[in-house]
Amino acid sequence: MINALKNLLNGNSGSKDSLSTEPVQQDIVGIDISHSYIRVVQLAKKNKKWALTKLGSKILEESYESKDKRNEAIVSHLKNLKLEQKINFDNAAISLPVNSAIVQVIQIPFLEDEELKEAADNGSLWDSSVNVPGEISEYSIFWQAIKRDRVKNTLSLLFVASRIDEIEKSCDLVRKAGYDPLIVDVRCFALRNILKTYDDAESHKTKVFIEISGQENYAVCMFDSLPFIYDIYVSDDDSESLINGGDLLTDDLFSRLASQIRTCATSFTKQSGVASIELIELSSSLPNAEKIYAKLKKEIVEYKIQLMTPLETIQVPAHLKSRIETEKNLSSFAIAIGLATRQLDVFGYFKFVTAVSNINLLPNREDRIKKEKKKSVTSSVTKKLSIVSSAVLLILTASYGYMLLETPSLSDIQQKSFQAADIESEVGLKQEELSSLKLWTEDSGSLNGKILDISYTSLFPNGTYINEINQKRGEKSLVTFAAKDASLTGNIMDIMTKRFENVMMQNILAPTTEGQLNTMKISYEIK
Repeated sequence: MINALKNLLNGNSGSKDSLSTEPVQQDIVGIDISHSYIRVVQLAKKNKKWALTKLGSKILEESYESKDKRNEAIVSHLKNLKLEQKINFDNAAISLPVNSAIVQVIQIPFLEDEELKEAADNGSLWDSSVNVPGEISEYSIFWQAIKRDRVKNTLSLLFVASRIDEIEKSCDLVRKAGYDPLIVDVRCFALRNILKTYDDAESHKTKVFIEISGQENYAVCMFDSLPFIYDIYVSDDDSESLINGGDLLTDDLFSRLASQIRTCATSFTKQSGVASIELIELSSSLPNAEKIYAKLKKEIVEYKIQLMTPLETIQVPAHLKSRIETEKNLSSFAIAIGLATRQLDVFGYFKFVTAVSNINLLPNREDRIKKEKKKSVTSSVTKKLSIVSSAVLLILTASYGYMLLETPSLSDIQQKSFQAADIESEVGLKQEELSSLKLWTEDSGSLNGKILDISYTSLFPNGTYINEINQKRGEKSLVTFAAKDASLTGNIMDIMTKRFENVMMQNILAPTTEGQLNTMKISYEIK
């Protein structure tokens, strides 16, 4: 019976399913605090399609007596939104203003992963490649290699940093409202994450997004998975005019703004080498977004400009459709939606994919990730143990109930007493088994982590393409990949030997037609 219970706790029904590529979803709400609005959004993903589950907003006044008064209003609105939307969890993803973050793509000589991590951990990497105001220890840093060229001996890194004290101010604000920030993104990358809700073909196109919100004015351009971030300069007077609207939105203002946008577009085409820009998508958190869009569309005739409609690519349940129809500026939900997509990588599942998708500047985030993982595993195991305990209790209750329904003789009573003693003995054994299971689940959780971890594939050399990974418990696992150069197999086996046991080549299928790749299969065992 203990083996059956282990299978239950493992979620193993006996089938030999291959490793799922979809990470476990973590309840999280995207919170966007702009000059004019507070937006909260929760999403769920099923079968590669995103669906809206929670959506709420509050309007902020144009001005407050002081910054403290504005913060008090934000906390109050967030508390009310949590109650109104019946958000029964605390996890939140928030964003920092672009002007409070340092975003750079830096190029350094090629380093192996271990050398790169060591240089980043001891700080020598940043001493020689980036300049930040103050001490580097004052910053929370996110970095990731985004392009490697061993032949040219170059390595491109995305470097994102923000002062820890600035991050804590934003985190404390939402904590006071009863939320627990697990993700701290930068606003421009949160906007870019709207691409996760697009279909695959659309999301891989060259994309240019701009936000014009008075205090937040920037362009984020994506080409070949590389981010190009540009500040759109707006003077203080023009920023106030954009916020206040009305007669202050003059043609001269939009002439200056259009010139800045053109400069960003020209810089992007030169630096990326992209042939042309098909579309510029505009987002604004201001109430007069429609007027800003109309003015820019009239002023910039050489590019197609479109006001973002971020909910078009998301399934909206019937009870929220009427709520959405009351919104005059749907583009202002783009940041919150981008933040809400982060529910899939709270635990760092996307560490080895496009860096701009998984930025997290939360201080001490590694400790928080470990804590959330432990909480998730413990909750799952507790539920399963509860099911087992309930089943045992049900059996005992039924046995005693049957005894009470009978009118026993003295011999029957004696016999039932013996049976009761046997049952009590069995219960004691089950309790011992459950105790051993609690200890066993810790080892099981560790092995589960190894089975789910495919991070080693990031070390595979360029020119290899993963077709299938089938990692199994207690059996031979199998990775299938394709490459033009079959000799790369040796490099991959060296990489895998450092991590797994009994790494063996199964077969190599040569291409049958011109243009096809070699297909290789390697078996290994997870210990």
